[in-house]
Amino acid sequence: MALLMEYRADRTALLVYLSTLMAEAGAQLSQLNGHALPENLTDRFLTWARAG
Repeated sequence: MALLMEYRADRTALLVYLSTLMAEAGAQLSQLNGHALPENLTDRFLTWARAG
């Protein structure tokens, strides 16, 4: 909720920020798991911020 408040005037910037975090998390998870990214990363990082 704090991110929505901070980026309330610029949803695009919020999505760019979250996309960057998602890419970093995906790279780290791939290294840890040794295989493809979890399918739900987009839902966990971006979908909630698109709504509203």
